[in-house]
Amino acid sequence: YTVIDSKWLQSEINKQGLEKYISGNYMLGKLNKDGQRISIRIEIPRKDKAENVSFITGWMVYPNGKIQLITPYGGK
Repeated sequence: YTVIDSKWLQSEINKQGLEKYISGNYMLGKLNKDGQRISIRIEIPRKDKAENVSFITGWMVYPNGKIQLITPYGGK
């Protein structure tokens, strides 16, 4: 992926993150005064092959219920 794809990637990560959060498909992380950290696996198609790649993303669930992407991690 290149800079040209950045808006699509951002949109896709946010879309999958929200869908998986709502369906309970996430792992709990650290809880502190700022909120609850969660990890969500995202899957996107490769541009050069007919397969997908997945990676873990880190999110913060704030006390008001809003979720926000903190960081995409990488790895398997």
